[in-house]
Amino acid sequence: MSLASNEQHIKAQARIGPVKDDPDQPAFPCVIGSRWSFGVLQQLHRPFWLAGADKTGGGLICFRLQQPVFYSSKLKTRGLQIWGWLLLTPVAVSVAGNAVGGTFMIQPGGANLHLTPLEQRHWFEIRTAHFNIFSCGDLPEVYRLAGKLEQFCSAYSELAGAESVESPPIIVMAFPDHATMEPYLPLYRGKPGNMAAFFKRGSDENLIVLSLPDARSSAAGMEVIFHEYTHLLFRRNARLWPLWLDEGMAEIYSTFQTSGYAARIASPIPRHLQTLRQGNLMPLKELFSVTHDSPQYNEARRQGMFYAESWLLTHYLMNGSHGQNRARFSRFTALLRQGELPEEAFTNAMQASLPAVENGLRRYLAGGIFLPINLKLSTDVSRSVALNTHWITPVEVYYRLGDELMRIDKLEMANAFFDQGKKLAPASPLPEEGLGVLANLRKDHAEALNHLQAAIRLGSRNYLTYYLCALEAFKATADHEDNYSRLPDKLAAEICGDLDRSIELMPDFGPSQQLYGVLEMVQGEDLATAGRHLQRAVRLEPENPSYLLSFAQYLLATQHPTAARQMLAPLLRPDMDARFRAEAEKINADISRAYPPNQ
Repeated sequence: MSLASNEQHIKAQARIGPVKDDPDQPAFPCVIGSRWSFGVLQQLHRPFWLAGADKTGGGLICFRLQQPVFYSSKLKTRGLQIWGWLLLTPVAVSVAGNAVGGTFMIQPGGANLHLTPLEQRHWFEIRTAHFNIFSCGDLPEVYRLAGKLEQFCSAYSELAGAESVESPPIIVMAFPDHATMEPYLPLYRGKPGNMAAFFKRGSDENLIVLSLPDARSSAAGMEVIFHEYTHLLFRRNARLWPLWLDEGMAEIYSTFQTSGYAARIASPIPRHLQTLRQGNLMPLKELFSVTHDSPQYNEARRQGMFYAESWLLTHYLMNGSHGQNRARFSRFTALLRQGELPEEAFTNAMQASLPAVENGLRRYLAGGIFLPINLKLSTDVSRSVALNTHWITPVEVYYRLGDELMRIDKLEMANAFFDQGKKLAPASPLPEEGLGVLANLRKDHAEALNHLQAAIRLGSRNYLTYYLCALEAFKATADHEDNYSRLPDKLAAEICGDLDRSIELMPDFGPSQQLYGVLEMVQGEDLATAGRHLQRAVRLEPENPSYLLSFAQYLLATQHPTAARQMLAPLLRPDMDARFRAEAEKINADISRAYPPNQ
C-alpha cells in the first residue's frame, strides 16, 4: 500500500502527558504493523490516550490524541487491528532515552521487509534544524540518530561559534544496514570501499552516508556517525590539514558524549589500542605521506593501523606532556595557512624533529593512560530536539538514491534511477532536476539546459536547478578561451532572475552568490552589488579558491590592491592546486603592473 492510495490518511494532533486510569472507559488492544504494538489505555469521546511500546526495546511512548482519523487497508474484528500508517504530531516525545519533538511517525513493518528491493521500501525524511535525514530503517533508531546529531551540533556550535556549523544543507542517507548500503559506496579499484560510512562535501549540499547502528552496539555505531559529521565541522581546514590529522581529529570527536551542561571527547577507543599494541607504528614520515589514494587509507588490512596511529598522534598532541603539546600544536594550522608544507609546519610548531616526536609518541602509547577531554557548556544540550517527519513519495526515493549515486561518480546507475523516477511521475520536477545536474557533470550543456528548464516549467523549488540554469546560460556566452564580454540586457536580466530565485530559495548557497557577483563584474554597471555577492560567497566558503580569485579581481577593479594581494596569498602556497596558483599569479602580476611596489 502506498501513500498514493485514495484511502484516508491518519493524522492526529498529539501531546505528551500522564495516562490516567478511568474505570468507565474500557481499554482495547490495537496493533499497527508488525513492529509496534499499541494499546489504548484510556479512550474518551475526544481526546483519548494512546500508549505504545516498541518491541525492539525502544521504550514506552504515550500520546494524547485529538480528532483521530484512521488510515487503514485492513480492519480485523478481534479487538482492533490496524495495518497501515499513523502520523502523529507531538510537542515532545521520548524515543530510546532521547527527547525529541515535532512531527512523529509510526513505521509500517513486516516479516519480509528485508526481501523488498531498497528503492521500493517505505522511505521517510526527518528534518531537524541542521539535518535532512532520509531512511527506510527502524524509526526509533533514526530518531535517536537525529537527536544525537543535533546534540553534537549544539555542543560544537557553543564551543566554536554559530558560524562553525553553518553550511549548505546536510543530507544524511541512513541505510538500514551495511549490506543495503554497499551498492552506494564509492569504488576503490573497482570494488566498494571498505568503509562503515563516508562524508562527501559539495557546494550545494554536504552528504553523509551511513548504515544504522545495530541496536546491540549503538555506541559503536554513533562513533562512525560522529566521525563523519566531524569532517563537515572541520571542512574549512580540509585543504590545509594532512590526511592523518583530518582523520585523527574525526576519531577524537567520534567519542562525543553529553550530559546536561557538559560534553566529553577523546575517550580511549579500544579497537585502536588493540591494533596499536598488536602491530608496529608507522614512521611519522610515512604517516604524513598517506593520501586518499594510498593503500594505507583504502585497503582493509592496512587502514586499521593508519586510523589507529592517526588517532593516537592527535590524542598525544591534544592531551600529552601535561598540556604542553596542545599549546605548541595550536600553531600548526596557522603555519599551514602561511604556506609552510605539512612536515615543516609540524616540526616548527612542535619545536622538535619528527624522530623526537615519534619517540614521545611511543612512550605515550606504552604509558597506557589516555584521558578524555571534558568540556563545559553554558546550555543544556541534552534538552529535547525539534524535528519533523514525513513519508516521501516513490519518485523522491528514486531521486534521492540517484542523487547519492551521482555524487560518488556512479553516473550510469544514477541515470537509471532518474529515468525510472520520470516514468513513475512524469509531472514531477525531481527527475528532470537530477538529469539536468547529471548532464551538467557530463559537460553536455545543451541537454543540461533542456532538463533544467523542464524542471522549472514543472514547478521546481530546488535552488540548484535555478543556479545551474543561470550558469549554463552564462557559460554559453564565453569565447573559445573562456573569456566573457558584456551580455545583452535581456539575457543578463534572465540570468539574474534565475539567480534571484536560487538565492531566495537558499540564501547561503555560495555558487549563486559568486556567479551573481561575476555577472555584475562582466556587465560593469553595478560593482557595489558585485562586491556584496562576492563577499557573501567568500564568507560562506572562505576556503574556496575560485571565490578568492573572483573577489581579488573585484578588489583590483575597485582599486584595493593591498586587500587583493591578501586575498590571493593562500592561493600562492606551494601545495595549492596548480590551476588556482597559476590564476593567482596572473592576477598578482596584474596588481604589480597597475600598482608597482615602489609607488
